Amino acid sequence: MWDQLSDVENWVKQRYIVLAKEFGNKPFRLEDAEKVLKKAGIETGNVKELLSILRKKGLLEVEKDPEDFRRSIYRLLFVEKSVSPTRDKLFRSLKAGADLIRGGVDYKVLLLFLFYKALSDKWNALVESFVSEGHTKTQAYLLANRKYYVLYDENEQKLLTWHEVTKKRETLTELANALTRISRLNEKLSDLEKLVEILGFKGFISEDNLHTIESIIQIFNTLDFSKLPYDVIGDAYMWILNYFAPQKAKEGENYTPIEIVKLVVNLLDIEVDEESGVVTVLDPALGSGSMLIVSRDYVREKYGKEGEDVLMLYGQERNEIMGVIAKMNLILHDIKNYEIFIGDSLANPRFPQCDYVVANPPWNQDYNVNGLIEDPKVKKIYTQFTSTLPPKNSMDWGWIQLMLYFARKKVGIILDNGALFRGGSEKRIREAIVRRDLIEAVVLLPEKLFYNTGAPGCVIIFNKNKPEERKGKILFINASNEYEKHPEVRRLNRLGEKNIEKIVDAYREFKDIKGFARVVSIEEIAKNDYNLNVTLYVTPIVEEEEIDVVEEWRELEKIEAERDEIKAKLSEYVSEIMRVW
Repeated sequence: MWDQLSDVENWVKQRYIVLAKEFGNKPFRLEDAEKVLKKAGIETGNVKELLSILRKKGLLEVEKDPEDFRRSIYRLLFVEKSVSPTRDKLFRSLKAGADLIRGGVDYKVLLLFLFYKALSDKWNALVESFVSEGHTKTQAYLLANRKYYVLYDENEQKLLTWHEVTKKRETLTELANALTRISRLNEKLSDLEKLVEILGFKGFISEDNLHTIESIIQIFNTLDFSKLPYDVIGDAYMWILNYFAPQKAKEGENYTPIEIVKLVVNLLDIEVDEESGVVTVLDPALGSGSMLIVSRDYVREKYGKEGEDVLMLYGQERNEIMGVIAKMNLILHDIKNYEIFIGDSLANPRFPQCDYVVANPPWNQDYNVNGLIEDPKVKKIYTQFTSTLPPKNSMDWGWIQLMLYFARKKVGIILDNGALFRGGSEKRIREAIVRRDLIEAVVLLPEKLFYNTGAPGCVIIFNKNKPEERKGKILFINASNEYEKHPEVRRLNRLGEKNIEKIVDAYREFKDIKGFARVVSIEEIAKNDYNLNVTLYVTPIVEEEEIDVVEEWRELEKIEAERDEIKAKLSEYVSEIMRVW
C-alpha cells in the first residue's frame, strides 16, 4: 500500500487511511465517503478528486451500482493486514509517517509508536509460543510478563498491548492510559509516562493533529515486528532520529551523526579487562544513546555474544525526555545491561567509574562554574589538575576533566576545534593535562559534518595507560579532507567508511604520514605554548597540477606575439593622431 502512496500528497494519504479504517474492503458510495470524512472533521470538497487519484494508484476499484447505473460503487484495494515487514518496507512506512507529521506533530510520536508497537509484537509472539506449549492464555500472559516486559495488568486482568488499545473507540486516550500503566508496571520504563504527558495525548491534541496521529496509527497497524531482528528495529528508530536531525538542530537539539560516533568508538578500541573479565562504558552527555549502542556493536563484533554479556553501559542525560528516548533506543537494540541516570552530569554525576568514557557534550556551554566548587566531592573533579576553573562561557575542558576523573582507561570526546588553542583558563587546564601526558591523539575533522554547525570539530583521545613507545608524544591527524558529500542533505559532508578506516589506521600505526599525521613530542608542544591546533603540526598536501613545460612555453610565445602585434597597431594609431594634430 505505501508503495502506491509514496509519491502522493499528504492530504490523499490521510483521507485514504480514514476511509480504510472505516470501510476496509467493504463497498461504499460517494456520499458514504463524504459522510465518513465529514465525521472525522475533514473537508469534503475534493472527495471526487481523492477517489480519482486512488483509482489511478490502483488502490480503488469502481463498478456500477446495480440499483442505479448512473451511480458508482467503490471498494478500496490492498488494505494490508499486519504482516512482518522487510527492512525496505519498514523504512518506506516510516518515511510515509514522517512525511505526515512534518511541521505539525512532534517527531517523538513516531519514536514512541515504533517502540510501543515493536514491544507489543514481541510480547505477543512470546504469548503465542507459550500457548503452543499448552498453556492457557492467562498463563501465557503471566509468563510473557516474567520473561519480557509487563504488558498484562495482572491486578485488573487487562491487556495493555498496542493491538488491544488501538481497536478501542477513544484510541488516543486509551493509548495514553495504557502507556501510563505500562510505565508504572515496568521499572525500566518508568519515564514513559512523562513522555506521554509532554506529547499531550491526554486531551491536548488539536483536531488537525488528531487525524495525523490516527493516520500514523494505521501505518503501524500494517506492520508486525515480531519476526524482525532487533538490529533492524533499532536501525529504524535511529533512522527516525537521523531523518529529523536537520530540523531539530535548528531548534537547539543536538544529534551526533552516526559516522562520527563510529569513528570515536573505533579509535577507543574497547577491550574486555583481562583481570575482571568485564568492560564498562560511560556516556555522561547521553543524548539519544547512539554512543552506547555503537560501543555495544563494537564489542559484539570483536568478542561475539560473550563480549556483549560482560559489557555494562552507563549514561546520564540532563534532559528527561531525551533520557526516555535513549532508553527506548537501547531497548529496541535489545541491550539489557545498562543503567541510565537523569540529571546534570557536571554538577551531579550519578554514575560509577568506568573503563571507557565517550561523549559529544554541548560545545562552548555557558555554565555557573562557581557552583561546582560548593560541593567538595564535585570540586575535586575540576581541581584535579589545576586550581583554575573553566571559563563561564565554555565548559569544554570541564567536560574533559569530568570524563578523565571517571575513566579508568581511555576517553574519547568530540569538541569544538577552538578548545585546542583558546587561551586563558582553558589554556592553563590544557597545559596541565598535556604535562600529565594523558593526550594520545588529536583529530581535526572536516567541515560541515554536523547538523547544527558548519564548524569542523575535533576528536581528542586520552589514554591513562599509554604504551611505553607512545609516552611523551601526541599524534596529530589532519583529516580535514577526509569526507564525501552527504547523500541526503546537500549542504553537508559526511565521513565515509574509507575515511574512517584511514583515520583509525593512522591512529593505530602511530607514525608520521606526510600531509596527514604526525607524532609530536610534548617538548615541541610546550614550545608552542601548549597550542594543540592540528594545522600547526600537520598541513595537508595540496595536489599540484602537472605542467607541460613545452606546451606552456608555446602558449607564452603565442601570447607575446599577440601582444607585440597589438602594440604595433597601437603605435600606428598614436602616430596618425600626432600627425593630424
